Amino acid sequence: MQSLTTEDLYNYMNGKKSLPEGMGQAEIKGKKSESDISYYRWDLEFLQDMDAKKTDNSGKDEIQIIFNLNRNIEWVVGNKEVDGHQIVNMKKGEVCIYRNNNYETSMHYDKGVKFQFKSLQMKTEKFRDFLNSFFSREEKKKIENMVCTEVKTTVITPDMYRILSEIDSADRYKEFQYVFLEMKMFELIAMVLYAITYNEPGENDVLPVSDNNEIKKLAKLRETIQLEPYNDYCAPEVASELNMSVSKLNRLFRQLYASSLHSYVEEQRLEYAAGLLMKGNYTVTEAAIQAGYYHMSHFSKKFKERFGITPKKFCERKVLK
Repeated sequence: MQSLTTEDLYNYMNGKKSLPEGMGQAEIKGKKSESDISYYRWDLEFLQDMDAKKTDNSGKDEIQIIFNLNRNIEWVVGNKEVDGHQIVNMKKGEVCIYRNNNYETSMHYDKGVKFQFKSLQMKTEKFRDFLNSFFSREEKKKIENMVCTEVKTTVITPDMYRILSEIDSADRYKEFQYVFLEMKMFELIAMVLYAITYNEPGENDVLPVSDNNEIKKLAKLRETIQLEPYNDYCAPEVASELNMSVSKLNRLFRQLYASSLHSYVEEQRLEYAAGLLMKGNYTVTEAAIQAGYYHMSHFSKKFKERFGITPKKFCERKVLK
Protein backbone atom coordinates (compact mmCIF):
# COMPACT_ATOMS: atom_id res chain seq x y z
CA MET A 1 0.00 0.00 0.00
CA GLN A 2 1.31 3.43 -0.90
CA SER A 3 0.72 6.75 0.83
CA LEU A 4 0.57 10.44 0.01
CA THR A 5 2.28 12.92 2.31
CA THR A 6 1.08 16.34 3.43
CA GLU A 7 3.58 17.96 1.09
CA ASP A 8 2.35 15.85 -1.84
CA LEU A 9 -1.27 16.86 -1.22
CA TYR A 10 -0.48 20.58 -1.00
CA ASN A 11 1.59 20.39 -4.19
CA TYR A 12 -1.25 18.62 -6.05
CA MET A 13 -3.74 21.22 -4.78
CA ASN A 14 -1.55 24.11 -5.93
CA GLY A 15 -0.69 22.58 -9.29
CA LYS A 16 3.00 22.28 -8.45
CA LYS A 17 3.18 18.51 -8.79
CA SER A 18 1.55 15.70 -10.78
CA LEU A 19 0.89 12.16 -9.64
CA PRO A 20 3.78 9.90 -10.71
CA GLU A 21 3.08 7.73 -13.75
CA GLY A 22 1.70 4.36 -12.77
CA MET A 23 0.01 5.54 -9.57
CA GLY A 24 -3.25 6.67 -11.16
CA GLN A 25 -4.96 10.04 -11.54
CA ALA A 26 -5.11 13.00 -9.16
CA GLU A 27 -6.68 16.00 -10.86
CA ILE A 28 -7.25 18.87 -8.44
CA LYS A 29 -8.38 22.24 -9.80
CA GLY A 30 -8.84 25.32 -7.67
CA LYS A 31 -10.29 28.83 -7.66
CA LYS A 32 -9.98 31.61 -5.11
CA SER A 33 -12.35 34.47 -4.37
CA GLU A 34 -11.32 38.04 -3.64
CA SER A 35 -11.93 37.41 0.08
CA ASP A 36 -9.48 34.48 0.04
CA ILE A 37 -12.02 31.63 0.03
CA SER A 38 -10.53 28.64 -1.82
CA TYR A 39 -12.59 26.22 -3.90
CA TYR A 40 -11.29 22.87 -5.19
CA ARG A 41 -12.57 20.10 -7.44
CA TRP A 42 -11.03 16.71 -6.68
CA ASP A 43 -11.00 13.81 -9.17
CA LEU A 44 -8.97 10.93 -7.77
CA GLU A 45 -8.42 7.36 -8.96
CA PHE A 46 -5.46 5.26 -7.87
CA LEU A 47 -4.07 2.06 -9.33
CA GLN A 48 -3.09 0.79 -5.85
CA ASP A 49 -4.69 1.09 -2.44
CA MET A 50 -3.68 4.50 -1.13
CA ASP A 51 -3.57 6.19 2.26
CA ALA A 52 -3.60 9.98 2.12
CA LYS A 53 -2.61 11.76 5.31
CA LYS A 54 -2.08 15.39 6.21
CA THR A 55 -0.11 15.47 9.44
CA ASP A 56 -1.21 19.06 10.01
CA ASN A 57 -2.77 22.00 8.17
CA SER A 58 0.51 23.94 7.77
CA GLY A 59 -0.38 26.06 10.77
CA LYS A 60 -3.68 27.20 9.25
CA ASP A 61 -6.88 27.57 11.25
CA GLU A 62 -9.64 27.09 8.66
CA ILE A 63 -13.28 26.24 8.23
CA GLN A 64 -13.47 23.46 5.66
CA ILE A 65 -16.52 22.21 3.78
CA ILE A 66 -16.28 18.96 1.80
CA PHE A 67 -18.92 17.76 -0.68
CA ASN A 68 -18.67 13.99 -1.21
CA LEU A 69 -20.06 13.39 -4.69
CA ASN A 70 -19.88 9.74 -5.61
CA ARG A 71 -18.48 7.21 -3.07
CA ASN A 72 -18.97 6.33 0.57
CA ILE A 73 -15.70 6.93 2.42
CA GLU A 74 -14.29 6.82 5.94
CA TRP A 75 -12.39 9.89 7.01
CA VAL A 76 -10.48 10.55 10.22
CA VAL A 77 -9.98 13.98 11.77
CA GLY A 78 -7.33 14.04 14.50
CA ASN A 79 -4.70 11.50 15.51
CA LYS A 80 -6.00 7.97 16.22
CA GLU A 81 -3.20 7.48 18.73
CA VAL A 82 -4.44 10.28 20.98
CA ASP A 83 -7.79 11.40 22.34
CA GLY A 84 -10.01 13.77 20.39
CA HIS A 85 -10.02 12.19 16.93
CA GLN A 86 -13.33 11.74 15.09
CA ILE A 87 -14.14 9.03 12.55
CA VAL A 88 -16.53 10.37 9.91
CA ASN A 89 -18.37 7.93 7.65
CA MET A 90 -19.37 10.13 4.74
CA LYS A 91 -21.98 8.78 2.35
CA LYS A 92 -22.04 9.82 -1.27
CA GLY A 93 -24.25 12.86 -1.63
CA GLU A 94 -23.32 14.24 1.80
CA VAL A 95 -21.49 17.42 2.80
CA CYS A 96 -19.48 17.98 5.95
CA ILE A 97 -18.28 21.18 7.63
CA TYR A 98 -15.71 21.48 10.39
CA ARG A 99 -12.93 23.61 11.81
CA ASN A 100 -9.44 22.37 10.95
CA ASN A 101 -7.33 24.05 13.60
CA ASN A 102 -4.12 22.42 12.31
CA TYR A 103 -5.47 18.89 12.82
CA GLU A 104 -4.16 15.71 11.27
CA THR A 105 -6.59 14.25 8.70
CA SER A 106 -6.53 10.99 6.76
CA MET A 107 -8.51 9.04 4.17
CA HIS A 108 -8.12 5.62 2.59
CA TYR A 109 -8.73 5.17 -1.14
CA ASP A 110 -9.37 1.73 -2.65
CA LYS A 111 -7.58 1.04 -5.90
CA GLY A 112 -9.46 1.31 -9.19
CA VAL A 113 -12.25 3.42 -7.69
CA LYS A 114 -12.96 6.99 -8.75
CA PHE A 115 -13.50 9.48 -5.95
CA GLN A 116 -14.94 12.94 -6.58
CA PHE A 117 -15.12 15.77 -4.08
CA LYS A 118 -15.59 19.51 -4.08
CA SER A 119 -14.42 21.65 -1.19
CA LEU A 120 -14.30 25.16 0.27
CA GLN A 121 -11.73 26.49 2.71
CA MET A 122 -11.79 29.85 4.48
CA LYS A 123 -9.85 31.22 7.45
CA THR A 124 -11.71 30.77 10.74
CA GLU A 125 -11.20 34.46 11.42
CA LYS A 126 -12.94 35.29 8.12
CA PHE A 127 -15.75 32.87 8.98
CA ARG A 128 -16.30 34.65 12.28
CA ASP A 129 -16.40 38.00 10.47
CA PHE A 130 -19.09 36.52 8.22
CA LEU A 131 -21.13 35.41 11.24
CA ASN A 132 -20.71 38.80 12.92
CA SER A 133 -22.11 40.51 9.82
CA PHE A 134 -25.36 38.57 9.66
CA PHE A 135 -26.18 36.94 12.99
CA SER A 136 -26.95 37.96 16.55
CA ARG A 137 -24.54 37.04 19.32
CA GLU A 138 -26.70 34.08 20.35
CA GLU A 139 -27.05 32.82 16.77
CA LYS A 140 -23.34 33.21 16.13
CA LYS A 141 -22.49 31.25 19.29
CA LYS A 142 -24.87 28.44 18.29
CA ILE A 143 -23.37 28.14 14.80
CA GLU A 144 -19.79 28.26 16.09
CA ASN A 145 -20.55 25.54 18.62
CA MET A 146 -21.83 23.30 15.83
CA VAL A 147 -19.05 23.98 13.33
CA CYS A 148 -15.99 24.40 15.52
CA THR A 149 -16.34 21.49 17.94
CA GLU A 150 -16.91 18.48 15.67
CA VAL A 151 -17.44 17.42 12.07
CA LYS A 152 -21.08 17.99 11.08
CA THR A 153 -22.61 16.24 8.08
CA THR A 154 -25.85 16.65 6.16
CA VAL A 155 -27.29 15.91 2.72
CA ILE A 156 -26.20 17.92 -0.32
CA THR A 157 -29.42 19.64 -1.41
CA PRO A 158 -30.45 20.44 -5.01
CA ASP A 159 -29.69 24.12 -4.32
CA MET A 160 -26.16 23.22 -3.23
CA TYR A 161 -25.62 21.19 -6.41
CA ARG A 162 -26.87 24.16 -8.42
CA ILE A 163 -24.45 26.59 -6.76
CA LEU A 164 -21.52 24.17 -7.15
CA SER A 165 -22.29 23.96 -10.86
CA GLU A 166 -22.48 27.75 -11.10
CA ILE A 167 -19.10 28.13 -9.40
CA ASP A 168 -17.59 25.63 -11.85
CA SER A 169 -18.80 27.74 -14.79
CA ALA A 170 -17.90 31.15 -13.31
CA ASP A 171 -15.23 31.74 -15.97
CA ARG A 172 -17.92 32.55 -18.51
CA TYR A 173 -18.54 35.84 -16.71
CA LYS A 174 -15.10 37.07 -17.83
CA GLU A 175 -13.92 40.11 -15.83
CA PHE A 176 -16.98 39.80 -13.56
CA GLN A 177 -16.21 36.22 -12.51
CA TYR A 178 -14.62 37.24 -9.19
CA VAL A 179 -17.68 39.21 -8.14
CA PHE A 180 -19.78 36.20 -9.10
CA LEU A 181 -17.48 33.77 -7.24
CA GLU A 182 -17.59 35.88 -4.09
CA MET A 183 -21.39 35.92 -3.97
CA LYS A 184 -21.83 32.24 -4.85
CA MET A 185 -19.29 31.05 -2.28
CA PHE A 186 -21.05 32.93 0.51
CA GLU A 187 -24.40 31.65 -0.77
CA LEU A 188 -23.06 28.09 -0.64
CA ILE A 189 -21.73 28.55 2.91
CA ALA A 190 -25.12 29.90 3.99
CA MET A 191 -26.86 26.87 2.43
CA VAL A 192 -24.63 24.45 4.34
CA LEU A 193 -25.08 26.30 7.64
CA TYR A 194 -28.86 26.34 7.15
CA ALA A 195 -28.86 22.61 6.41
CA ILE A 196 -26.88 21.59 9.49
CA THR A 197 -28.96 23.93 11.66
CA TYR A 198 -32.43 22.79 10.58
CA ASN A 199 -32.12 19.35 8.99
CA GLU A 200 -32.13 16.56 11.53
CA PRO A 201 -29.95 13.51 10.69
CA GLY A 202 -31.91 11.16 8.47
CA GLU A 203 -34.55 13.78 7.67
CA ASN A 204 -33.67 13.72 3.98
CA ASP A 205 -32.65 10.82 1.80
CA VAL A 206 -29.25 11.12 0.16
CA LEU A 207 -29.76 12.17 -3.42
CA PRO A 208 -28.26 9.92 -6.10
CA VAL A 209 -25.25 11.61 -7.64
CA SER A 210 -24.22 11.48 -11.26
CA ASP A 211 -20.65 11.46 -12.49
CA ASN A 212 -18.85 14.71 -13.17
CA ASN A 213 -19.16 14.47 -16.98
CA GLU A 214 -22.96 14.32 -16.78
CA ILE A 215 -23.01 17.25 -14.34
CA LYS A 216 -20.92 19.24 -16.82
CA LYS A 217 -23.31 18.35 -19.66
CA LEU A 218 -26.32 19.54 -17.67
CA ALA A 219 -24.53 22.73 -16.62
CA LYS A 220 -23.84 23.45 -20.30
CA LEU A 221 -27.47 22.68 -21.18
CA ARG A 222 -28.67 25.07 -18.47
CA GLU A 223 -26.36 27.80 -19.75
CA THR A 224 -27.64 27.30 -23.31
CA ILE A 225 -31.25 27.57 -22.13
CA GLN A 226 -30.42 30.83 -20.35
CA LEU A 227 -28.85 32.29 -23.49
CA GLU A 228 -31.32 30.87 -26.03
CA PRO A 229 -34.60 30.04 -24.24
CA TYR A 230 -36.61 30.34 -27.46
CA ASN A 231 -35.13 27.15 -28.94
CA ASP A 232 -36.94 23.82 -28.81
CA TYR A 233 -35.78 21.71 -25.86
CA CYS A 234 -37.77 18.56 -26.48
CA ALA A 235 -36.79 16.17 -23.68
CA PRO A 236 -36.32 13.03 -25.88
CA GLU A 237 -34.11 14.94 -28.32
CA VAL A 238 -32.08 16.61 -25.57
CA ALA A 239 -31.65 13.28 -23.77
CA SER A 240 -30.46 11.64 -26.98
CA GLU A 241 -27.90 14.39 -27.56
CA LEU A 242 -26.60 13.92 -24.02
CA ASN A 243 -26.53 10.11 -24.32
CA MET A 244 -28.93 9.48 -21.46
CA SER A 245 -32.52 8.38 -21.01
CA VAL A 246 -35.35 10.90 -20.66
CA SER A 247 -36.04 9.73 -17.11
CA LYS A 248 -32.40 10.18 -16.16
CA LEU A 249 -32.27 13.63 -17.78
CA ASN A 250 -35.34 14.79 -15.87
CA ARG A 251 -34.17 13.25 -12.58
CA LEU A 252 -30.68 14.75 -12.73
CA PHE A 253 -31.87 18.16 -13.92
CA ARG A 254 -34.33 18.36 -11.03
CA GLN A 255 -31.68 17.09 -8.61
CA LEU A 256 -29.19 19.77 -9.67
CA TYR A 257 -31.49 22.74 -10.25
CA ALA A 258 -34.61 21.98 -8.18
CA SER A 259 -36.77 22.30 -11.29
CA SER A 260 -37.93 20.11 -14.13
CA LEU A 261 -36.40 20.77 -17.55
CA HIS A 262 -39.79 21.89 -18.89
CA SER A 263 -40.40 24.31 -16.01
CA TYR A 264 -36.93 25.77 -16.30
CA VAL A 265 -37.29 26.41 -20.04
CA GLU A 266 -40.67 28.03 -19.46
CA GLU A 267 -39.29 30.27 -16.73
CA GLN A 268 -36.41 31.43 -18.93
CA ARG A 269 -38.76 32.08 -21.87
CA LEU A 270 -41.04 34.22 -19.72
CA GLU A 271 -38.08 36.22 -18.40
CA TYR A 272 -36.87 36.70 -21.97
CA ALA A 273 -40.31 37.85 -23.15
CA ALA A 274 -40.60 40.29 -20.25
CA GLY A 275 -37.22 41.71 -21.19
CA LEU A 276 -38.37 42.31 -24.76
CA LEU A 277 -41.56 44.00 -23.57
CA MET A 278 -39.52 46.21 -21.24
CA LYS A 279 -37.59 47.53 -24.24
CA GLY A 280 -40.85 48.83 -25.71
CA ASN A 281 -40.03 47.79 -29.28
CA TYR A 282 -42.20 44.66 -29.38
CA THR A 283 -45.90 43.98 -29.25
CA VAL A 284 -47.15 41.21 -26.97
CA THR A 285 -47.48 38.83 -29.92
CA GLU A 286 -44.02 39.64 -31.24
CA ALA A 287 -42.42 39.18 -27.82
CA ALA A 288 -44.21 35.86 -27.32
CA ILE A 289 -43.06 34.50 -30.68
CA GLN A 290 -39.50 35.71 -30.11
CA ALA A 291 -39.51 33.87 -26.78
CA GLY A 292 -40.72 30.62 -28.35
CA TYR A 293 -44.49 30.84 -27.72
CA TYR A 294 -47.00 30.36 -30.54
CA HIS A 295 -50.23 30.05 -28.55
CA MET A 296 -51.08 33.47 -27.16
CA SER A 297 -53.60 32.24 -24.61
CA HIS A 298 -51.04 29.88 -23.10
CA PHE A 299 -48.42 32.64 -23.09
CA SER A 300 -50.75 35.12 -21.37
CA LYS A 301 -51.75 32.56 -18.75
CA LYS A 302 -48.18 31.61 -17.90
CA PHE A 303 -47.02 35.24 -17.97
CA LYS A 304 -49.67 36.21 -15.44
CA GLU A 305 -48.78 33.25 -13.22
CA ARG A 306 -45.14 34.32 -13.28
CA PHE A 307 -45.46 38.10 -12.93
CA GLY A 308 -48.94 38.56 -11.45
CA ILE A 309 -50.10 40.66 -14.39
CA THR A 310 -51.11 40.04 -18.02
CA PRO A 311 -48.61 40.87 -20.78
CA LYS A 312 -50.94 43.61 -22.06
CA LYS A 313 -51.16 45.32 -18.66
CA PHE A 314 -47.42 44.84 -18.24
CA CYS A 315 -46.91 46.88 -21.42
CA GLU A 316 -49.43 49.50 -20.34
CA ARG A 317 -47.73 49.92 -16.99
CA LYS A 318 -44.40 50.21 -18.75
CA VAL A 319 -45.77 53.01 -20.95
CA LEU A 320 -47.24 54.87 -17.93
CA LYS A 321 -43.87 54.82 -16.21
